[in-house]
Parts: sequence; structure tokens; C-alpha cells
Amino acid sequence: GVFCGLKAAVKRALGKDSLQGLHIALQGAGSVATGVALHAAQEGARLSIADVDQAKAQKLADACGGRVVSPDEIMTLEADVLSPNALGAILTEQSIAALRVPVVAGGANNQLATPEDGPRLQQRGILYAPDYVINAGGIINVCTEYLGDGDASLVRDRIQGIPVRLEEIWAESQASGRDPASVADAMA
Repeated sequence: GVFCGLKAAVKRALGKDSLQGLHIALQGAGSVATGVALHAAQEGARLSIADVDQAKAQKLADACGGRVVSPDEIMTLEADVLSPNALGAILTEQSIAALRVPVVAGGANNQLATPEDGPRLQQRGILYAPDYVINAGGIINVCTEYLGDGDASLVRDRIQGIPVRLEEIWAESQASGRDPASVADAMA
């Protein structure tokens, strides 16, 4: 789901259907970041990976042909996408001012430190994929299993709806002038 959402963000912000040749800065090397990294590498993306566990970051970098950078460096790299997949509250007034990316799309929860940080991203011209929308794949899977109303193909179909929801949010954001995080909150 996060990978599908990241691709939707790239299409919207950069007009590209593929990640071929794009630079993605991944914060985190856990299961979500690993999935994003492996899919992105398969499409030909260049990856920079940071994690507080240096060995974990190196293992992922080795698996996808990426390079390891320090956790302090990941937020200020010049890249096409910053994909936060670890810590919450990482998008602050200070970190947003230092970003050098046109897209923020990742699976970490509660990426915005304050409600004012959504408008800050928008003012900088950075497309933001609201975290609880792009990372909905996990809850979609759990709910489908719990309710017993489908199999893996139904889960995949529902996860394919994530880019559609994101596009609705971004379209409303563009039409209304409100930032994507505020639009997502209002829709929720």
C-alpha cells in the first residue's frame, strides 16, 4: 500500500509513471521500508537508506543496491521522495524548512508534529501523502482477515484503492487551497 501510494505521489508531483532513475530517501529499514525499497529498486530507483540500527540499514541497502546514510542526513538529502517509515513527529517547522524533496510519502505514523506542519509543507510546494491514508494497507488486511469477508485478492484490490483515495485528497486540496493533511482529516 505504501509503495502504491508513493507511486501515486510521484505521478501527481513529478508526472512520472515509473520510479526509474528517481532518488528515494528512506527513513527506516523495517518491514514497511523494506517492502518499499525492494519494489522501488525493482523499478530502477536509486535509494538512500537511514536507520538507527546501522546493520539493519546496511542489510537493506545490500538487498536493494542502495546506500546507507546517517539518520541525521536523511531528512536533508536532495531527492525526489522522502519516505518516512520509522519515527513519528519528524515533520516540524525546522525539518520542513530543511527538506530538499518535492514529495513526502511514507508509512510512519503521525509524521506531522503539529497541525500547522501540513500547511508548511504545502507552502513549500511539497506534496504530502497523509500517513494514515498511505499506510492503510495494514488495517485493510487485518480488517479483511478479522471480518472473514475475503481472501488475499480482495485485500490486494482494496489496497489498490489507496492511490485513488490519495488522488481524491490531492484534488480537493488543489481545488480548495487546503493542505492534504487537513483535507484527509475532514474526509475522515
